[in-house]
Amino acid sequence: MGTACASSDVGQDDTRCGGGQRCAGDLVPLVISHGSQLTVTDVGPVGIGISTFTSVPGGTFTGTALGSWGALARTVGTGGETIDGFTFPQGTVVLQGANVTSGLTVNSGWLVLRGCKVASVLLNHPAGSTGGGAALYTELAAFNSVGAKDGRQPAKTICHRCYFPHSGFENVYSNNVTITESWIAVDPGSAGDHVDGIQTWGGQSSLDFSRNRLQWNGGWNSTQSGLIAMYSDGPQSGSTGYDQVSIRDNYFVIGPGGGIALHAPMGVPVTNMVVTGNRWVWDSGFGDPNYTPAVYRATGAANYKTGGNAWSNNRWVDGPYANQFLWPDNRTRTTEY
Repeated sequence: MGTACASSDVGQDDTRCGGGQRCAGDLVPLVISHGSQLTVTDVGPVGIGISTFTSVPGGTFTGTALGSWGALARTVGTGGETIDGFTFPQGTVVLQGANVTSGLTVNSGWLVLRGCKVASVLLNHPAGSTGGGAALYTELAAFNSVGAKDGRQPAKTICHRCYFPHSGFENVYSNNVTITESWIAVDPGSAGDHVDGIQTWGGQSSLDFSRNRLQWNGGWNSTQSGLIAMYSDGPQSGSTGYDQVSIRDNYFVIGPGGGIALHAPMGVPVTNMVVTGNRWVWDSGFGDPNYTPAVYRATGAANYKTGGNAWSNNRWVDGPYANQFLWPDNRTRTTEY
């Protein structure tokens, strides 16, 4: 696992950091196989031992560190670098230990936020860009990426071991998106709002949403939509559907929040989409097990037995139907789909 340097004295001495600094990241993070294993101490800055921050403003990133970031930022050298299991190219800027107090828009280049607190991030790269963005062990209020419908497309969008205590991604409209091992807890919205955990548009490919914990905070007020909300809102690059999608080993806590847990694609072409190993927590307010908010139920669901699609081992984790299977049409059954 890669280790990045922090300007604050966090973690153990490590001569790789140089300059008399200490390195955060010497804590060995918990290795998990399922989102149900996450706790709040495994995600966000605390997951790598960072508890003190230097406040800096956001702004527009175009490939080089903002001047106000100072020693909190460094640039990846020749040959690239692997950080927390992800490999980034030479020239990537890594910002660590920062409290970014205003919105951050990434227009070009590669930016990695590691062990930070961030108001909001927008990946806004033009189509054909080789740049992208990653948040690793970072606490966020919002993380959005643009898509082909707007003539934009980051090369990659990565969010790993992130902590969203009150909100979610809302708009992730690009291809090549990885959201893994993150804690995404969504508050009710205000009147007229439409809140989601991870929201996609459609016409997208290469999406990996795996080993996350997703939950609704508070009670139902009609603003909650989907914790994983894969909508079909229109074409991007001529496609309205989804291809190469992995939704694996997530842990859904609906509670009294009442929004849908998984809104899978409806009424559009779906290929090579694997939904497996996910678990749902039962709530005492549920009645008929075939009409819960676990999976969005409507006409036009994908056929998960053709086109490289698969739906397997998706179950209730507790309650009166513990270990029974949830099917794509939201029915609860004692047998596998």
